[in-house]
Order: sequence, then structure tokens, then C-alpha cells
Amino acid sequence: MTLLTWAVDDEPVKCWDVFESPQMPDEFDSILRNDSIPLIAHKADFDRNVIHRLLKRKVQMERYRCTMAQAYSHALPGSLETVGEVLGLSEADRKMADGKRLIQLFCVPQKDGTFVSPYDRPTDWALFKAYAIQDTATLRRIYRKLPRHNYGGDNLAVWHLDQRINSRGFGFDADLARAAVILLDKAKRHHDAVAADLTENAVAAVTQRDKLLRYLASQGLDIPNMRASTIREYLESSDIDAGIRLLLETRLEASKSSGAKYKKGLAQVGRGSRIRGSIQFGGAGRTGRFSGRGFQPHNMSRPVMLVRKPSGKYELEPVKAKYIDAVILPAIHSGAALSLPEVYGGPNEAAALALRHCIVAATGNAFLVGDWSNIEGRILAWIAGELWKLAAFREKDAGTGADLYKLLYSRFFGRLIDTINDTERQAGKVVDLSMGFHGGVGAFVTMAAGYGIDLTVLPALVLPNADESMKKKAYKAWRRAFLTGEDYDLEPDVYQACDILKQLYRASSPAIDQIAYDLDEAIKGALRVPGTSYTVGRCQIWFDRRWLIIQLPSGRRLPYANAQLHSETKIDPETGKEWRSEYVSYMVARGKSWFRLRAWSGLFVENIVQGIANDVLRAALLRVDRWLWTIPNVANFLRTLPPDEQSGIVLHVHDEIVAEVPQGSVELKDFLRVMAENPPWANGLPLAVEGWTGPRYGKR
Repeated sequence: MTLLTWAVDDEPVKCWDVFESPQMPDEFDSILRNDSIPLIAHKADFDRNVIHRLLKRKVQMERYRCTMAQAYSHALPGSLETVGEVLGLSEADRKMADGKRLIQLFCVPQKDGTFVSPYDRPTDWALFKAYAIQDTATLRRIYRKLPRHNYGGDNLAVWHLDQRINSRGFGFDADLARAAVILLDKAKRHHDAVAADLTENAVAAVTQRDKLLRYLASQGLDIPNMRASTIREYLESSDIDAGIRLLLETRLEASKSSGAKYKKGLAQVGRGSRIRGSIQFGGAGRTGRFSGRGFQPHNMSRPVMLVRKPSGKYELEPVKAKYIDAVILPAIHSGAALSLPEVYGGPNEAAALALRHCIVAATGNAFLVGDWSNIEGRILAWIAGELWKLAAFREKDAGTGADLYKLLYSRFFGRLIDTINDTERQAGKVVDLSMGFHGGVGAFVTMAAGYGIDLTVLPALVLPNADESMKKKAYKAWRRAFLTGEDYDLEPDVYQACDILKQLYRASSPAIDQIAYDLDEAIKGALRVPGTSYTVGRCQIWFDRRWLIIQLPSGRRLPYANAQLHSETKIDPETGKEWRSEYVSYMVARGKSWFRLRAWSGLFVENIVQGIANDVLRAALLRVDRWLWTIPNVANFLRTLPPDEQSGIVLHVHDEIVAEVPQGSVELKDFLRVMAENPPWANGLPLAVEGWTGPRYGKR
């Protein structure tokens, strides 16, 4: 540490120059000792670690406040510079522009590992002190301007728990990660050699996309891009030359890149072979959902394998965690995954499958993992009042109901559930997941690609069972999409089959269909008449001339900054007629950027559903944490940890909670029961949690 600055209320900012005076100032020491004084910092986990680990002062976690977390809680940028600009701070009141250079000069070691001494650069050191003082003054102004509604009460308590979770972290199998990195390096050399050999050195590396496309075009294969879904589609052709097929298969395998994540994990792993600080509170935007940092467990692909069926088609299939543990992991350690065909797809696919399994419990401990079942679908039905779907969820949870996706397909076509095959069920699933937020053909096509669904089979499944009015609407929809270039390059009958599925979904779930229209009308009405309040989908909606507010059932708010209502002229592509249309836009944060985003009704529905899902998670995190402390063996274990690491929960990923406790100390069924309890504000929301326990993380 070189400098420490602080301010109390409106007093001038103080600066402790550690080079001038190594002894901590009495005033700052007294602040740390006074439990009634909150400690406010930007990215407060850094300041907390400085105080706890460098200054050796143990301060209660509940005293800390973080302006970055507070900004994220209200959909504002996390960057101190950008949030100051957004909140209207004058240029003189913001951070000094020269700060980055000064930090680089004094805080980053030189090539020989030494640091620049203040005595060697006295002018720059004086500037650096002025920068540090200005930084704290800016932080104080920002703190006073930041909204506070979403950063108090239980939401603040969740942040404090988040800090303990991040401080404890989770175990990381560094040996597996190192073996995977070695395996992937060997695989890259092999793939590049294959590409060079097959193309007579026209393509030196299979990852050279543009060169590969040009080479394939020269061989008569006019493939439009190197996306995995496109390559899989072309591989299904029976007339592709064997060498071209091998080249495409090699490219497909090499595209499964997980090497960067393994290296991130190795760089981030620390004391006790654990990764800490991997969760960013509220980092996913206005919904309040958490995001990942570094190794990012929140951003890992589903464990699926690519399988070539006897028909020649390639399909994605889930891979069981037991198989990964028993077969994939040993093959990575031994290097056998480089050449054994029974290890799915080759080394890149093996390494991608194994990534989650790098997360491990400490010796003597076990993970308890709970995952809410179809939580977004349940919340959507709950806020919309889709009674048949709510009943279906409750019957399924009671063990008396049918598979929901088969039930949905049954409602589409009047088919008996027992007669619906797996392909039809999968179509029902993708329709449900893609169209719930008022999505259409585009949303369905995108999700179908992710699930490996062959869209060309849909016309035979859908068109014979559709009535004439639906076919006419679908044809008209395709025609308009074709004329505007928005048909996704689908064959007419495929597009029309997708559109009919959209019509069937909306007809089968009228309340879910209607909520998008009701929400659109309420938001536009609120923007037209500021101060007018609407109630839609168990939420309150109003506009206060700067923020469009959607208040969730929990009381937490989704804020949309500087929302505006726009009008535009549209032209019918078939008739040429004009009409006026309205849409909403608002300001959104992406990294250090702050820009205007065009919205639509389905986006607001999605935000509400994901926001409520996050509120379910937040309530469960607090509830599970308190409950674990009531179990003697767990409480005794947690007391052996440093105070800021005393959390039984070590990770949460989207709608999943991961606890790490002494093996055998907690019954899984009890853990799942506590997780599945409804928050007080969620009466009537059918929640169900599935889970497992074991020493290594993975998708069970």
C-alpha cells in the first residue's frame, strides 16, 4: 500500500502517505475501531482486503457499503468515472484524467520487479496524492447522488452475504486444469497439422476462419460461415468429399475452446487452492442477477456431446456427470483424450465437458446443490395468471402430472400425451422456452440451434395438423419476412411451420400472450402521463420524469434511466401503406459505456421474470445461510473459518445454490426443502427444487 485517503461526512479528505509515515494515523485508527461508522468504498472488497489483510484490522462485514454494488443495483455503470458522468457530476468533480498513468507508474512493478520510488518522481508523487484525494471526494459526491432503494434491508444483507461467499470461494482442481491446458496445446498442434496437410498449407491453423472459408470455396463448398450449427448442417450432406468432411469436423472440434477458462482459473486460484471473488453482485444489469468474474462459473456451456446418428445427422445430447468423472477426467489426466474416439468428440470437447468439474469440495467436505426447476416458466405463468399451467406445475411436483413439454404439445395438436415422441417433446420445450417472452420465429430458430433441433423435420410434424387459418397467417408472415429480408434464410415451409408453432403457443397460453400487450400499454401510458401508476403482472409501473420504474412483488425496483417514448413511420412491404408506431427506449450500461437501447414489450416481460427469479434466489440465499448456522456440525465448522469467510454457501450460478459443508452433516432433502420455501411476497408461486450432493461440481 502506498496511499490511503478517507473523509468523514463533510470534512476535508485526509491522506495517509505511507512512505512519509508508516504509522497509521490515530484518526483513521479510531474510525476503524468505531463500529457505529459505516465504511463506504467503491469496489469495497478491495478496500476490505487492504484493511483486513494489510492493516490487520478486523472490521465487521456489516459496516461496509459498496458504491459499485449500489450502482449496479440500480442499472447504472459500475465504473466510477462513468457513473459520475451519468449522475451529472461536473468535470471538475470527477476523477483526474491522469490517474491511470499515475497508478501504472507507482502501483505496477517494473520489469525487474521493483517499484518506482516517490523520491525519484516527487512531482508525479504529488500529483498522485492529489489524484487519490480527488478520487475520494468524487466517491463522496457519487454516494450522495446514487439511488438507494435497491441497496438496503434484505438486499444489503444479500450483498454482505455475497462478500462472505466471495471471500470463502470454492475449491479448484489445479492439477486437472494444468492437465487440460497441456492436452489442449497438444490438440491445437494436431488440429493445425491436419488443416495444413488437408489444404496443402493453404490454411496453417484450423482457427483461421477467413482462410478456411476461402479454401472451402475454392473446393466448391460455398459454406456461408464457420458457426457450429452451420458446420453441423453441412456435415449431414452425404456427398461431401472425405477430406473436406475431416477438415470441417476438425474445425468443429477445435472451436470448442475452454483453454482460456482453465488458464483464468489457474491465474485466479489462491490460498487453500480456492478461487475467490468470482461473483459480481448485480453485475448482469437491471434485473439484479449476478454475473461472473475471472473463471466465471456463470458462463459455462451445457455439458452436451455431438453425436452422429445412423441416419448421418448430428445431434447434441446431454452428458452425465458420472460419465465425465469416470471417463473424461482420467482421460484428460493421462492424455488419452487426445486420441481415444470413445472420449466424446476429441480433446477439445473432453476439456469443455470437464470444465465445471474443476470445482471441488475440500477434503472431508461435500457439495449440496439445489436447482430450481423451470423457474422462469413458473414465474411467467404466475405473473400472467395462466391457470392451466400453474395447475400443471403443481400436479407435476406432486408426482401426478404429465411432462409439461408433452402437455404443451398435446394442447397444440389435441394429441394424447402417451403418443408424443421425443422429437415432438423437444419441439414443445423449445417453443415454451423461446416464445414465453413474446418471442417469434427468430427466437425459436435461435434456441433451436442451441438445442440441436433439426428444423427441416418441422413441416412434416406441424403442417398436416394445422388448420387452414393458421396456414394462411403463417404464409403471410413468411411473405412479409421474405420481402424485408428477415426470414433467416429458412425454406418457406420451415418458416411457416415455426410461425404456426408460435400461433399455437400463444393460443394455448392466452394469459401469457396477453401480459406482453398489457405491459406495453401500461409502460407507454406511464411515459405519456408521468406520475400515473399501473398494475400489471403483480408489478407496479410508473414514470417520474427521469426513471421508468417497474416495482416487483418483492418491493425491489427495475429502473430504466431516461426512458423515452418515440414515434416512427412504418411501411407495409406488400401494400406500401404507411402507419405510425410507438416504441420505448432507455439508457443502458455495458461496461464503461452508457447508451440508448430500443426496447419492446417482450424484453420488459423477460426483465420482470428474471428480476423475480433473482428475488427468489436472494431470499433463498439468506434463508439457507441462516438455516445452515442452526446445524451444530456446520456451525462448528464455519467458526473455524476467518470471520469474513463464514458462509456455508460457496457459489450460486443463475438459479442454483451450492453449499459446501462437512460430509454427512446435512441431509440433501432438508437442504432442498429450505431452498424451495416461498418468500412471503410469492404466495401461490409453485416452486420446486432438484439437487444432488457430492465432492465435485457438475450438471447432474
